[in-house]
Amino acid sequence: MRFPIAICLVLFLYVFLPVEIQAQVHRKKPGHSSGLPNDDFTKTQFYIGMRGGISLTKANVLERYSSFVSTTDPDQTYDKEYKNYSKAGAFVGLEFDFYFKGFTASFQPNYRRQIYSYSNTYEWRDTSDASNYLQLEYNQDTRLDYIELPLFIKYDILKKGFRPFVQVGFYYGILNGATKHLIVDGTDNASGTARHFNQQDEIVGAKDLFIKSSIGMAYGIGCSYKVGNVRLVLDATYRIGMNNITNVSNRYSANALSGAGDVSDDLKLNNIAFSFACLFPMKFLTSPQYKAVD
Repeated sequence: MRFPIAICLVLFLYVFLPVEIQAQVHRKKPGHSSGLPNDDFTKTQFYIGMRGGISLTKANVLERYSSFVSTTDPDQTYDKEYKNYSKAGAFVGLEFDFYFKGFTASFQPNYRRQIYSYSNTYEWRDTSDASNYLQLEYNQDTRLDYIELPLFIKYDILKKGFRPFVQVGFYYGILNGATKHLIVDGTDNASGTARHFNQQDEIVGAKDLFIKSSIGMAYGIGCSYKVGNVRLVLDATYRIGMNNITNVSNRYSANALSGAGDVSDDLKLNNIAFSFACLFPMKFLTSPQYKAVD
C-alpha cells in the first residue's frame, strides 16, 4: 500500500530528528508547583502511526448449497468441509488516535486480505463392480480483499509506560477483489488399479460472488510501551461478521467453477487478528514535568 508523501515525511522527522514543537506556554498558577495548567489540555494526546499484522479466518455457514443432486445419496454427502483458521491473511494500514484520561478513540483504515478454505469429495462407482470407482477431491482457497474502516474505543488498565488495555469496536469493509484458488486431487480405480493424479491449479476471479460490503463487531486486548517519543502497540482482536457476504443472486450464474460442483454457501466470516503498531505523538508541551507521549 502506498502512503502519502506528507505523512511519511512527518514520521521520518519524529523518528530521526530531535524536533520538539513548542505548543503553548502557560504561566504558573497559584497552588500548582509543577507549573502546568489545571485544564484538560494536558491530559489529551493525538497519535498518528502505521499498523499491520496477520489474520486467521473462520467461515460461519448459515445455509449450504450444491450444484450436485443424487437420487441415492443424502444431500449432506456434498457438503463442504471448511478448514477454519488454517490460512493466514495479512493487513496493513494507518492509525489515528485521540487519547483522554485513559480512553482512546482509534480509527484504523487498512487494506486487508482474508482467506478461508474448504474441500469437497465426489465419488463415482460402477454399479456392477464397486471396486471400479473415480474419486475427486476439490480443495479451494477463497481470498477476499477489503478496504476496511474500523473504529475502536480502548481503555488503559494502567497509566504508566507499559499500558495493558482492552478494546471494543466495529468495522465496515468495502470489497476490492476476490479470487478462488482450486486444486483437484484424484484417484482413478476404474481399471482395477488405483492411480493418483493432480490437475493443474486453477485461479479464477470471484468478485461477483460476494456483496460489496462487510460489517462486524470486534473486541480484544493488547498492550503498549513507550520507547522515547514513540509508543509501540501489540494487540489481538476477535472480529465477528454480522452480515451474509455471499451474493445470493449470482450464486450459480457468475461462478466459473459451478460446473465443477462449486456453489457458494451463505456465510459470515469470523476473524482472529494479531497486529503491531508504531505511533507518534502530535502534541508537545514545553514543561519538564510533562512528557510528550503521556
